[in-house]
Amino acid sequence: MPQQDPYETQNAISLLRQHKDYEHWFERGTKWALKDIKNTQYIASMNPTAGSFFVDPRLQRWFWIVAIPFPESSSLNTIFAAFLNKHFSKFKGTIQELVAPVIKSALQLHGEVERNFRKTALNFHYEFNVRHLTNIFQGLLVAKVEAIKEPDNLIKLWLHESERIYGDRLVNAEDLLKYRLLAADITKKSFGKFNLNKYFAQPTPEPLIFAYFVGGLEDKLYDQFAKMEDLAIRLRDALREYNELNATMDLVLFDDAMKHVCKISRIISCSSGHALLVGVGGSGKQSLSRLASSICQFRTTSIMISSTYGLNELKIDL
Repeated sequence: MPQQDPYETQNAISLLRQHKDYEHWFERGTKWALKDIKNTQYIASMNPTAGSFFVDPRLQRWFWIVAIPFPESSSLNTIFAAFLNKHFSKFKGTIQELVAPVIKSALQLHGEVERNFRKTALNFHYEFNVRHLTNIFQGLLVAKVEAIKEPDNLIKLWLHESERIYGDRLVNAEDLLKYRLLAADITKKSFGKFNLNKYFAQPTPEPLIFAYFVGGLEDKLYDQFAKMEDLAIRLRDALREYNELNATMDLVLFDDAMKHVCKISRIISCSSGHALLVGVGGSGKQSLSRLASSICQFRTTSIMISSTYGLNELKIDL
């Protein structure tokens, strides 16, 4: 992005300040006509971690400034504890006892992710805030007594939701390995009595997969697939059902493809869930999306782009 000319910036500040002072400015040209600007309101925002941090005091004096920092850990702990304690009040006592440690560990992991994965020009989406932290606890709030029967089930669910929120946004294997080491360290310190090392063992950690169709395609219980073989059976049934009702998709359901179907179905099952699938052409993004949509019993619609496609066509499609 080209650097803005300081002279042009100063001119813009002068124009804005003149308008705030006198509610008019002079139009440049041969006549320098006076232009009154009425009923105008200015709203501006600044990024606390990128760009310029200076606002000319002569202009700034006209603004009411509000800064919203990241909430304190004590405040976040109080907020999330209120939701989780109520939700897990019907669960076993040994599970209820883990609510506070899970919240503490989630806050620690979020802090480590913020410190270790900074936004750059290449990884401009590496910006983790309280919204991502909230999404993790939303994932915990879908837990049901029928699925979370033992204390370690809750820890596994937290690890799974954390990797979906943080890990799926990382762009390469090195960053993902770094994240998993951070998660493994916090898990070992907070929940050392549970045997969870197999989910972090390198180079082949055991997959940790939760989905809404563990008990069947009609079942909406969010539970863990104990084995990849169970997931393969379930997805082959889903693919056969899809091919009976739609144009046949000749999909090879290898491990990574099955994991992606679970990730996509999890996202689109959530309210306002949306995903950006990145990959080379022909890698199966559309096919996996269609299969995941079918599992969730949704209707899939595609936008056909052409040389004449414009805003009106987009409105019609929407």
